[in-house]
Amino acid sequence: MKQIVPSFCSSSLLISLLLAIFLCISPTQSRLSVKIGSDVLSEICAQTEDTDSCLKALQSDPRTASTDLYGLAQVSINLANATATETRTKIKSQLGQTTDPNLHDQYLQCLDSYDNAIGKINYANDRWSIKDFLALEAASSDCLIDITTCKDVTTPASPFLPQQNDKSHLLCNIMSTIAKSLAAGNN
Repeated sequence: MKQIVPSFCSSSLLISLLLAIFLCISPTQSRLSVKIGSDVLSEICAQTEDTDSCLKALQSDPRTASTDLYGLAQVSINLANATATETRTKIKSQLGQTTDPNLHDQYLQCLDSYDNAIGKINYANDRWSIKDFLALEAASSDCLIDITTCKDVTTPASPFLPQQNDKSHLLCNIMSTIAKSLAAGNN
């Protein structure tokens, strides 16, 4: 009988400990796994620089319809990365073709800015994968700064940069807005 009591106490203690751990972890997991409704998507996009373009961009990815806020952050990172990479590729192409020295300088500065922005987006993706939302938010904000740097030196003489800068800036803005929501725990 003496051997049964300690084993029963140990089992009860172990079960209590596991239950406490489960209850502490469960709220965090459930907040991250709640699907995004159109109201939450609208609320997020209302905080960006262009609500309609934000909604259109996020809804262009089929994952948006069935994901949670954490997954939506991944969607925004992927969209920002694709657009920044596309813009960087166009800049490199135009850099080799332009004979205008002013345009050449713009392209060089913007190439550097987009290299930096893509680095920040990749870092944001790394931080997303380990759920470091504060670092994700910081990387997203830094991405906005890099794109703004290119916007500041771009003139209308560039045939594509003003539009691409606006698109890249919006997508980094969306990424930043979602990261802020995740970092604040408003998910």
